[in-house]
Amino acid sequence: MATAESKSSPRQDRRKARTRARILDAAEEFFASSDPESATIARIAEAADVAVATVYQHFVGKDDLHLAVVERALEHNERQVLAAYNSEQPPVLKLIDAAGAYLHFYLESPQLFRVIALRQGRVSEESTDSPVAVIMAERVDRMTQALARVITEAIDDGSLRPVAPLDTARFLWGAFNGVIGLALRPDRLRLDEHEMRTALAQGIEVIFDGLVGDGLRGADGRLAAELRHRLHTSLGDNPR
Repeated sequence: MATAESKSSPRQDRRKARTRARILDAAEEFFASSDPESATIARIAEAADVAVATVYQHFVGKDDLHLAVVERALEHNERQVLAAYNSEQPPVLKLIDAAGAYLHFYLESPQLFRVIALRQGRVSEESTDSPVAVIMAERVDRMTQALARVITEAIDDGSLRPVAPLDTARFLWGAFNGVIGLALRPDRLRLDEHEMRTALAQGIEVIFDGLVGDGLRGADGRLAAELRHRLHTSLGDNPR
């Protein structure tokens, strides 16, 4: 049975939570850098302005801290995208709004996105059974399955023509991440924010032009003007 001395007060709990968040913020900077291997407990502690021992009070070690950073990034991403998927909007609008939510996550939290992007795009010798690799695979699969379910809803209501939902979801996920990933490049291939928004909007419009049913097409056979406007607005591109 816990004693009075072993119990922490709400004030102590809040202080611990703030300290833990500060450590995670500092660790995120290292793991999102171009050289994540430079992260050490000592460097992270110094950046968080805490003692090394304090870091170990909250995390077992570097791997545990890395896992916590990745989990926080994935959870933040999921909250934004799932809000669009779970809305009361028609399925096609869910897809459009989810694309905007995913882009907003990157623009609002580029460090968190970079943590995910580096893990997704890097080929390494790390075991696929490592905690970080496992949580990444589980979360990405969960989000891809959620996207596939919305695509299925859109097929069922006639908004999209019949396609393989999961294969389509995997392509959309990979393509979207690929374009945003160009904004993270350090070389001449890097896209600035405007170029990235424009590329995403154009690419998704082309995909929707091929996917939507006749009821969502304009007289010219393309994606209906109001949906095109919704798409470009959602992605912050100049609506056309």
